[in-house]
Amino acid sequence: MKLVVISPEADDQRELDVLAALMAAGLGRYHVRKPHWPRERLAAWLAAVPEAWRRRLVLHQHHDLAGPFGCAGVHHKDGAPDPAPVPGLFRSRACHDRVSLEAALGRCDAVLFSPVFPSISKAGYRPSVDFRALAERLARRTAAERRTEVIALGGITPERVARCAEFGFDGVAVLGALWQADDPERVFAALQQARPVGSAALRSRPVLCITQDGIVLSHEEQAERLCRAGARWIQLRMKRADAAERLRTAKTVVAICRAHGALCVVNDSVELALAAEADGAHLGRSDGDWAEARRRLGTGRLLGGTVNDAADAARAVACGCLDYAGVGPWRFTTTKANLSPVLGADGVRALLTALGGLPAWVIGGIEPVDASAVRASGAAGLAVSSGLFRGGAVEANHARYATAWAAAAPDLSHDL
Repeated sequence: MKLVVISPEADDQRELDVLAALMAAGLGRYHVRKPHWPRERLAAWLAAVPEAWRRRLVLHQHHDLAGPFGCAGVHHKDGAPDPAPVPGLFRSRACHDRVSLEAALGRCDAVLFSPVFPSISKAGYRPSVDFRALAERLARRTAAERRTEVIALGGITPERVARCAEFGFDGVAVLGALWQADDPERVFAALQQARPVGSAALRSRPVLCITQDGIVLSHEEQAERLCRAGARWIQLRMKRADAAERLRTAKTVVAICRAHGALCVVNDSVELALAAEADGAHLGRSDGDWAEARRRLGTGRLLGGTVNDAADAARAVACGCLDYAGVGPWRFTTTKANLSPVLGADGVRALLTALGGLPAWVIGGIEPVDASAVRASGAAGLAVSSGLFRGGAVEANHARYATAWAAAAPDLSHDL
């Protein structure tokens, strides 16, 4: 779940100090909205901003300053002509109804859709959208349309982030709740804690597909075939490559996933996830501290952790920074060396209870026939590796897992 902050409507003497704290806390995107500022004043403000911050700034006015000051991108008003793409420049636009949203999907990097709730900063500005229909539309986005992030704006508070996730938004943008607070940094921290990435971005992705070493298909070929088969979440797991090859492969796999509207997380390494611009990282028990990983990844990327026993579950709950857990092994598997003790259905159920609602994908020798029991345990999905590539029938294998998960709860089949 992306977290975006918009600059204060009126001049605020605290802005740069608050911005410094938000940047240090991992803010990924700051929209600079200064409609009352002339170009010269905005240029002077940008010059006073540390260069490292500028790569996370999106300008709402005076777009010509984005290039000279090395800003991330530009934002356009609803109804403005569709601008020509500029290589390397992030493009977003405002959308206030379904018509403008339909026109924007697949044509820009992000839209700020508003108002989702009654605005805090604009009195009387209230939603007039059928959000049930909007949620259904967001769930039906094509791979090309999913390249456009749909960010909720208007009345966003920490308590409403989960609701935005239920609507199907890819993130939230906060304005009034932060700048009208006595302690903006505390509000931002609360928004970070409210991140429902696991329950939002991952809820409609019940089959986590994990690439593997030692088979005929390269990792790139595995990702391409899985995405073409309908996979929407891939974990790149490479154990037998040097650093250069891992980075090259990761960048290619991320590009493949992005082209198909799938998420890509990298196994074992925060450094590799950041370098490859992946959607996140999955860390095993010995791959580093989860809290430090979250600090480095920021709020806009996924973080998953392996949970094999009660101690792992307790650590996951205590850190409060994971988006999901990989729980297992369900049964014996030869895919992973140094396999932890097999949990079985009872063991998995006990760990899911201990995780206190943190979404979990069950891993370890999972077969399609296990889908019903795994879903009954309370898991959010299946994590599969070798079963996907058996006999080289990637497409058919993926279909069997997806179909089995849907059949385990027919009334929730739209989750797929």
